[in-house]
Amino acid sequence: MAFICIVSLISCQGDSKNSNLELSNFIKPDFSFKQSSLNCLLEPNKTLNSVEKFIPRLVDSFSKTLVTAEELYFLFPLEGDKIDTMSFKIMLMHSEAVTLDKLNLTLTALNFDSIAKCQNSLASSNALWLFDQNIDNSFVISEILECEYLDGFNFATMKLVLEQFTDAMIKHNLRVDILYSEKELASSNFQWTNIFPSLETRKDFVKSWQALEISKEIQGLLLEQSACQSSQAYRQYKVL
Repeated sequence: MAFICIVSLISCQGDSKNSNLELSNFIKPDFSFKQSSLNCLLEPNKTLNSVEKFIPRLVDSFSKTLVTAEELYFLFPLEGDKIDTMSFKIMLMHSEAVTLDKLNLTLTALNFDSIAKCQNSLASSNALWLFDQNIDNSFVISEILECEYLDGFNFATMKLVLEQFTDAMIKHNLRVDILYSEKELASSNFQWTNIFPSLETRKDFVKSWQALEISKEIQGLLLEQSACQSSQAYRQYKVL
């Protein structure tokens, strides 16, 4: 699993849980934007072509409500190298909390529920780029893993080694962007997203990373610090 191979949720070894909690008061993620997602399921009589035809209308109407530059993506889950034709995600990267409400209102006004039923995002996440090589994000492969810190661990306990991890990425010229986000209402839950230009570059990355000695150390530390579900890969399209 690619995510297990590269995520470095690791800590400076503290003397106790209390020391970890005290550390978290001083070291916090430097979040730069919000991330919200809607999980959608196509109506029985609709296809992904229906969604494709709808997107220009959505972009035109939604963009008219915005006062700041926001980003909108459609993500289609992959089973092997094939797209799941019944479900998808709408992902919003935004600076203002009200933007999610604007998106939901636009979808309602355009009767999107006649094409797909979407579960509204109840809470946004705060997000930052842990590793950013400016991969062209108009069409990419994204690999998402939902995780939870184990008791006594958090972002602060693994920050220093995360920096060592990103240094290794640079040293070995590994091609990936990495997005980290935490739920606003539950910071013990986090999401890790790897962004690759293609499925082939993802395979090359996994092979290169597994060949590095440091990858074994990071995998062990990950298992000590967090519990993660299996990763899900998507074809991700930027529409705004």
